[in-house]
Amino acid sequence: MPKVKVLNLGLEFEGIENETIMQILYRNGIEVDSACGGHGQCTSCKVLVVQGIENLYPPEFEEEETIQEYGLDPEKERLSCQAKLNGKGDVVIYLP
Repeated sequence: MPKVKVLNLGLEFEGIENETIMQILYRNGIEVDSACGGHGQCTSCKVLVVQGIENLYPPEFEEEETIQEYGLDPEKERLSCQAKLNGKGDVVIYLP
């Protein structure tokens, strides 16, 4: 099973393919802000992907538009409500 490691909290959680980072964090008691309700239309849930961005599926339309609109770096920043594990390996994130 792939893992999501939260660098600044020193925590590590198991995930499954197609599960979002936000779902994994919530399931493990980590609250993440989500002004848009997890629809990928804001950046309140963004995370910095320190390692393993290749282990996330590419952004879908809604997230891609939000990334562009807010000027995020798609190679380093993702919306936790939209970023899904592809099951190929671990992801290391930093929660702002």
